[in-house]
Amino acid sequence: MVDDNNFNVSAINASSNVRLLQISREKCLRHNYHKAINTGGTWQYITSWDKALLYFCALNQNYSFVWFLEEDVFIPSVQAFRSLHELYSNTTDLIVPRHELNLIGSDGLWLWIMASGKFLPPWACSMANAVGFSRRMLIAMDQFVQWLGEVPFHEFFFNTLAVQLNFTIVTPTELNTIEYAKVFFYKDIREQPNNMWHPIKDFPKGKKWRTSLVNETSQHNNTFDLTNLEMLCHGNQTMTSIKQHLKDLFVRFEISKSNFSSNVRRLWRQRFSDLAEECQKRNVSKEIISFVIKLADHAYKLPEPPVPELVRIKSANHIRLEREINEMKQAIYQFSSNSSAVTELRKQATDLIKKLTVEIRQEIVEEEKLRKFN
Repeated sequence: MVDDNNFNVSAINASSNVRLLQISREKCLRHNYHKAINTGGTWQYITSWDKALLYFCALNQNYSFVWFLEEDVFIPSVQAFRSLHELYSNTTDLIVPRHELNLIGSDGLWLWIMASGKFLPPWACSMANAVGFSRRMLIAMDQFVQWLGEVPFHEFFFNTLAVQLNFTIVTPTELNTIEYAKVFFYKDIREQPNNMWHPIKDFPKGKKWRTSLVNETSQHNNTFDLTNLEMLCHGNQTMTSIKQHLKDLFVRFEISKSNFSSNVRRLWRQRFSDLAEECQKRNVSKEIISFVIKLADHAYKLPEPPVPELVRIKSANHIRLEREINEMKQAIYQFSSNSSAVTELRKQATDLIKKLTVEIRQEIVEEEKLRKFN
């Protein structure tokens, strides 16, 4: 997605596999796609995030799964990306680097105040430099944008919506090197060549790293077995030798895993999980058990657990507010344009959501008191 609409994309000699897109600000506003990365103010902030979301949520629905990657996300190889995509895209609605929950909708920290009036608790967030969406998720996002009239701040929008719809969320270990601000070196990349890395803004250096990885990969033995790992459950090595051994095993698995099929990756998770259980029975050190469990996640990360129902017994006021919010949203969907009537309905819906959020917080506190008393 090319953000600058004054730029002549036809002048770019792009590969036939690459399609450069441009969408006008006017089209974004007409479809309510603005403010995706706006952290405050009332200006109708429009960036390539809004344009890309509009394109894949509403304008082009031919894709079953779509990845959004910011330009300073470094992907070491095509195989690294393909392996990650094939492993999770058929079973997951949202792939994100993190999944941090804010169960009661506390708005005193970070940028949570921006979620107030848009979502009821629970809320959730993640960095969003590399994100994958299922078609079901993209449809749900468009429906949300249409009633709200804008795109909520992306770092809480995706996770929170997926939580509230009980969609499948995965935070694969390949995205745990998506950071806000960190310096990476080639040594880091070569030890985890299947990860995505952010931020890496030195594009010539990234190109050089890819070439070096290709040369090294041709010399690797891409096999991995459990023999050495199983020996740790029985051996009497010193802790010093074990630490180095664990690090060597980890790097060997990280280098090898992109060559495994999705089914084999899942089988490796089961084998690591079984070994961790066996180690626990043998009272092996916690360090070794934690390492084996870590390998299980690096083979195949299970989805995030669903959030349990926060309020078991809803008050009459809760039920009333919930009903009025749903009625307000349905009324908004009936309009095809952003008229003054729609603007007023959105404001009323936002006010109701804020009121219900307060009610839910009070109910959670009361139920917690009752639980402790009983």
